[in-house]
Amino acid sequence: MRYQDQVVRATQKALDDVCRAALAMPEDRLDWVPLGEARPVLSQMQEIATAGTWFIPIIRDRKPPEFDEHARKEAIRLRQTFDTIEKCVEAARNTTSELCREIAAFPDGGLEDEMRLPFGGGVVMTMADVLSMHQWNLVYHLGQINQLQLMLGDREMH
Repeated sequence: MRYQDQVVRATQKALDDVCRAALAMPEDRLDWVPLGEARPVLSQMQEIATAGTWFIPIIRDRKPPEFDEHARKEAIRLRQTFDTIEKCVEAARNTTSELCREIAAFPDGGLEDEMRLPFGGGVVMTMADVLSMHQWNLVYHLGQINQLQLMLGDREMH
């Protein structure tokens, strides 16, 4: 199996898992902010709905995105158009499907190429690492959503 195919499989599974967990949250807790600090489920799913589109040009064009103030504001504006979990899930499935096509088409010979990304103050990553960034982000949010469920007393594996 090619590395890219494994990344696609892991990304699709992570998306299924986080969507299932988000859909299991009680409707009246989608905007819940425990202790005034945690990020609500709806906000996390709004990010997930749009995050795949950030990675597509990075993978396809092999150049980092503009991550200036205008880009951040536009991302927030777009995220807020997804005002229900169901809309977030639908958008996430669409953008992740498009991203997975780009991952699957990525050439083997480019996996070790490096790129500096604007995240975290600037980080150098191989393209192999970049291919799996969306999957990592999905799993990260799955853990956050699962923690919120535990805080509500929900011990069911969704």
